[in-house]
Amino acid sequence: MPASRYFSWAPRPQRWLLVAGLPLVAACSSGGSNDAVDAAMAQNEKKIDTADITKKQEADAEFLVKSTSNALLEVELGKLAQARATAPAVRSYGAQLLQKRLELLGALRVLAGAKGLAVPPALGQDEQEAYHEAATQAGTQLDKHVMALLVKAQKQDEDNFEDMSDDGYDGDIRGFAAKFHGPVQEQLDGAKAAADVADALP
Repeated sequence: MPASRYFSWAPRPQRWLLVAGLPLVAACSSGGSNDAVDAAMAQNEKKIDTADITKKQEADAEFLVKSTSNALLEVELGKLAQARATAPAVRSYGAQLLQKRLELLGALRVLAGAKGLAVPPALGQDEQEAYHEAATQAGTQLDKHVMALLVKAQKQDEDNFEDMSDDGYDGDIRGFAAKFHGPVQEQLDGAKAAADVADALP
């Protein structure tokens, strides 16, 4: 699976995780590819190209796109854990995360709309393949695989929300990152605890 896009951008030294997916193929297209993430990036880049935009403003736009992609990842993996995990702790965590990430996803879409920026309505083909890989696991291997992806995604969420709460160019985006940083950190702690349970499974 190509990893170049998964770790292709970061406003600071850490990289973003873009592994995940929805079962539906995105309706948007960019450069001839059927990929919602690329389409949102291209739309924002086109807008940025027509204005006097700083690098920090570009980082704000990419933060919204990547945060939305990760929220979509976590929503789908939360559903998967809730429905098919073998460990009650993993199923419970999936249900809790699903609710929290749907709230975050809604807030991201509202903020992006207010700023006139595009965010992906679904994940791209690479992310869908990553989701499919998780979904094809069985038994305790599904618990382990899903929780490993969730911990990795949320660790990078936590890092980037923390960074943007200090470094975001736009005050609303900076405030948004600061507001959600604490909850994202708490959810990461929960993911680590559920991952420990999954790792102990046979």
